[in-house]
Amino acid sequence: MKILIVCQRYWPEQFQITSICEGLSDRGHDVTVLCGLPNVGVPEGKPGMVPKEYRGKNNRSQVHNGVRVIRSFEIGRRTGPFWRFLNYLSFWKSASHKVLEFDEQFDVTFAYQLSPATMAAPALTLKKAKGTPYLLYCCDAWPEWVRAVLQGRFPLLERFFGRICKPLYCEADRLVVQTPSYIDYFLNVHHVREERLSYIPQFSTDNAGVNLIPHEGINLLFVGNMGALQCIPLIIEAFSRCAHIDDFHLHFVGDGSELATAKKLVDEKGLSGRVHFHGRKRFDEMPRYYGIADICVLALDSSTLIGSTIPSKLQGYMGAGKPVVAAIEGGARFIIEEADCGIVVSPGDAEAFSEAMSRLALDSGLRERLGYNGRMYFEQHFTQDAYLDALEHSLLALAEKGDQ
Repeated sequence: MKILIVCQRYWPEQFQITSICEGLSDRGHDVTVLCGLPNVGVPEGKPGMVPKEYRGKNNRSQVHNGVRVIRSFEIGRRTGPFWRFLNYLSFWKSASHKVLEFDEQFDVTFAYQLSPATMAAPALTLKKAKGTPYLLYCCDAWPEWVRAVLQGRFPLLERFFGRICKPLYCEADRLVVQTPSYIDYFLNVHHVREERLSYIPQFSTDNAGVNLIPHEGINLLFVGNMGALQCIPLIIEAFSRCAHIDDFHLHFVGDGSELATAKKLVDEKGLSGRVHFHGRKRFDEMPRYYGIADICVLALDSSTLIGSTIPSKLQGYMGAGKPVVAAIEGGARFIIEEADCGIVVSPGDAEAFSEAMSRLALDSGLRERLGYNGRMYFEQHFTQDAYLDALEHSLLALAEKGDQ
């Protein structure tokens, strides 16, 4: 197949879409990526700033690991809603224009939609202009994500994105979701046709080779975005109630809008010697942190639909064979309970969360059993090959339909 992949984020930014594209290329497909300029999740880069080598129209067309990469203009995503909106708008408009400049005909377009949903707009533009069918893989449901983050402070903005997002979802030839809970949302809110909806779970890097690095004490690990929805204060509060456990440490590997708040809370609670902030790390650095982890922690705000998603970090935890302690509902809770790979409590319950942390910290046999269960479940459901098999099947079906 000749595949155009649309995603605002791509290498050297650290997002899963890069390995997806390279995986499709390795399977013999002709893959072109339309993306923006690196400015989010760039290893050793300054958040929101485009690296020098991509400024001034430099490196707008590259080939990386067999994938052709075409970059459109994008304003860096700095701190604050104004800059974030400019970032969203700049890619949406510039990439929707650039997609019309392609001379070649693609068999199918694959839009990998993180936040914002508007990063999928170029796929719809190409469909309207040339009839190219497109598959949209939805990681974040909009405008629900806007509602969850802004908490009703900007209702006009919510309605604006609601109007923009509806055709992106409804006119996709196939809408694939990363959690089953999204299916009802798209049926009832956006009125997407049921026969166009399907579910493919996200995958994670296979961390089978990660061994426990000898260390003192017990280490609790959080990986990934530290935003408002990840309930970072709840994690710190629950951990602070485990003071009776000697040499128990909490590690944060990642960054986000709540990082400053988290550091302040740690200082206020006198936990600076037991809570450690390592910042954002490259994928190839993660085995070191999984290697010292005895337990991995997960939490999500359950007040909106976003709280029912399956965070990709869960698959990473399970792939590394680590037991999970979580304050969560929805698809993630179902997986943890079905796999029997951790202890789950109700979102927001700091006391129950703390008790679950303590139980795992004090019982090495339980940690070993739950970690093993998670690894076995991962091998059956969450490998990259399983994801690519399902995705490739859906793309081939669309490409064949487009040829008819």
